[in-house]
Amino acid sequence: MRYIVLAGMLLFGMAQSTSAQPLAGTEQQWGPNGNGTLNHEDDLQWLVFHGAKIAGDQAAGTYNATFGPFLQKMEGQHIAITGYILPLGATQTTTHFVLTRRSAGCPFCPPNEPTEAIEIFADRFVKTTPAPITVEGKLHLVAHSDQGLFFRIDGAKVW
Repeated sequence: MRYIVLAGMLLFGMAQSTSAQPLAGTEQQWGPNGNGTLNHEDDLQWLVFHGAKIAGDQAAGTYNATFGPFLQKMEGQHIAITGYILPLGATQTTTHFVLTRRSAGCPFCPPNEPTEAIEIFADRFVKTTPAPITVEGKLHLVAHSDQGLFFRIDGAKVW
């Protein structure tokens, strides 16, 4: 719990800034085997999204999220976060996809939680890749969803 609060305090400093720069102490680390693969698990920003409380309404077939004060302050702020593309279609390029904390194709990784997925609307076509990517754009909180996606980044730049 203390770790999540610390990550939230660090990210709050970024949310207040005008550019989406990584926070001090949250810089990406290179893979342990020196292969140049980005180790996304070091991106502490995913922990902040766990501050959302998710509940389902089976009768309505919807999901609802309640966002704490810290996440509410992030609404409309520019952020940068690293994760994996989860395509929404069978195309090799797309402007609309889901960014997840862990690769859905990893047989040894636990499944992503609802707070570990962000709907992305990119500003240009992005080639789907199994490698981690970094997405930068304007964050929006989605309180009611029939698809279980509670975070959205619009006008996203991918690098």
